[in-house]
Amino acid sequence: MRINYNFAFKNSRLREWDRPAPPNLLITDASINKKILYIVKEFNNNSALFYPSTLILIITLGVNLISIYPNSLLNNLEGTHKEYLNISNRLKNINKAKNRLKTKITNMDKYFTQSTTSYLFAFYLQNSVPKDVKLNSYSFSDNGFEINASSFSVDSLSDFLTLIIESPVVDKTSVNVDNLQRNLSNKATDNKKISKYEIEIYGDVLKIDTANRQSLYEKSNAGGLLMKLKRFNNLKNLLGS
Repeated sequence: MRINYNFAFKNSRLREWDRPAPPNLLITDASINKKILYIVKEFNNNSALFYPSTLILIITLGVNLISIYPNSLLNNLEGTHKEYLNISNRLKNINKAKNRLKTKITNMDKYFTQSTTSYLFAFYLQNSVPKDVKLNSYSFSDNGFEINASSFSVDSLSDFLTLIIESPVVDKTSVNVDNLQRNLSNKATDNKKISKYEIEIYGDVLKIDTANRQSLYEKSNAGGLLMKLKRFNNLKNLLGS
């Protein structure tokens, strides 16, 4: 074990000497000017010690002073920034939902712009039949129509054909007469032979856009179909599609 004892001063009048510290002018009653000059002198005499640390301190203080104003602005804007982020996230979610709804609307659009509905075809067919023309049968689909009609007058059948061609739901370029025949039948009162004519007509129906479709619904008093179409158009306008 190390013994912390100095044997040189055992039984001796010698005393251990401590090097006196240099006088510190800062703790004396010297004037302020002398103290400042003393600090400057010490600073210059120990430049290698004081210059780097002083420069770092000055730079640090300068950066902190410069950053006080930007930091205060950032702190003041922090609440606004959080509010902006929340609004931005909500807008993103709304846009995503809007795009999903647009896709659904696009898929539904064909139901409002496809070939004319059976209601419109039946309405304009009813208005195209002259008084002395009888519809024996008719069929209708998205691809087209086929009508079998009869009359005792060729002129009436001709008028019927003209009205069918001029119908706003029929493609007039596609209308064809497949068969026109004459049949003889006995008159009920005197068994006199009279002529009865039959005609078969077929053609295509038109694909009607929403604007013309709305007009046709209004003219044909199709209240339910018109209400659905208006709701659909309003939704498209709201979504900008």
